[in-house]
Amino acid sequence: MSVTDRIESEDWFALQKEFAYPRYIFLQRIKEEIYRCNRKAQCFVWIEIPLKGFVYDGFRFLVPKHAPEERSKILEAWRISVQTMLSKEYLGIVGQGKDSLWSLFVNKDLQFLETIKSNIKVRLKDAGFSRDLPKSLNFNVFFYSGRAQSFLQEENRFIKVWNSGQNFSKIKRISVEDVKEKTFHGLYIRFLKRFMDIVGSLFGIAIFSFVMLFCAIFVKRALWKWQYEQKELGNEPSKDTSVLFKQVRVGRNGKLFKCYKFRTMYPGADKEKEKLKKQLEMEDSGIDRGPTFKMDDDPRILKHGGSFLRKHSLDELPQFFNVLKGDMSLVGPRPPTPDEVKTYEAWHYIRLSVKPGLTCIWQTSGRNDVDFDEWMRLDNKYIRERSTLGDIGLKLKTVEVMLSGKGAS
Repeated sequence: MSVTDRIESEDWFALQKEFAYPRYIFLQRIKEEIYRCNRKAQCFVWIEIPLKGFVYDGFRFLVPKHAPEERSKILEAWRISVQTMLSKEYLGIVGQGKDSLWSLFVNKDLQFLETIKSNIKVRLKDAGFSRDLPKSLNFNVFFYSGRAQSFLQEENRFIKVWNSGQNFSKIKRISVEDVKEKTFHGLYIRFLKRFMDIVGSLFGIAIFSFVMLFCAIFVKRALWKWQYEQKELGNEPSKDTSVLFKQVRVGRNGKLFKCYKFRTMYPGADKEKEKLKKQLEMEDSGIDRGPTFKMDDDPRILKHGGSFLRKHSLDELPQFFNVLKGDMSLVGPRPPTPDEVKTYEAWHYIRLSVKPGLTCIWQTSGRNDVDFDEWMRLDNKYIRERSTLGDIGLKLKTVEVMLSGKGAS
């Protein structure tokens, strides 16, 4: 019997043993596919098939023979749906999860689900079921796309419409971090990291409370001086003299949140960003900034202390509160702005699979002296190789960088 054969009868059907890969091998394959999709700008679909009362003995599915009539109809609909997804026509890479089977369909986009859905409806209709899909068909679909931003927007629209309708599954985007968290080790590391974030942020708030108080006074004083200077020049200064600057940033899996910083630029400085960016593009600094905007001697920075706060990263101390809230982590890639993410290439998106952090490899490797692509590679390296001891090492290196101010602008 070939590996694509299916053994089917009234009460059971089977898969060849070599197809049901062990959990850890299948998840490793998923991680490899994520990196491959980013390199090749491709997609994959991963369907999780709950056993729903069936018994899977590593070789075949056994249908309970004495199930109630209502239950037997559900199981029959489920059996037809699974047989369709695992048929020769759609055969994917099969693995065994906890109380479920997984099937990976490589190089398939979301339209592939429409094809499967149509085929399932035809087979159910032939078996005497109603035209609509049974509500009991609640398979989980994990989708990963390594394609450009224009495709992502189209995919998001498809996912929204699909999940709002009556379909055989619900779609969720998957990331490297989501795959890790399907293992006990991944869950342990996740909860350990969150515990360390809570303890570390509370400790940081307590230790730096007086420093943050002096920073707030420092910023308030600089804002008053800026307002006085504007009045002297005959300009009407902004009435917004808040010490904290709240900016929308992109977190894990594209979630938006408000990132806190001490204000180091005068109010309304954001409106001049595009003008200065064009000016910077005309100057050759020798460093490719990519979509980020970093400028030496930025004219928008407040006099009387703004540069000092930025050089020593003291303006980022309020982000301990972001960590405590759960929007950020102590260690992780820095959170980008939405306009930066819109210009990302496919492989850049991996950095959005984890919570952003106060510090990462980039911060301890030269910061603004590093090209944008190298920055992205350093962030992706952290995601692949991160560990508890590695996080502790980066925190210690960050203290050294804060004191020296190396690479800041």
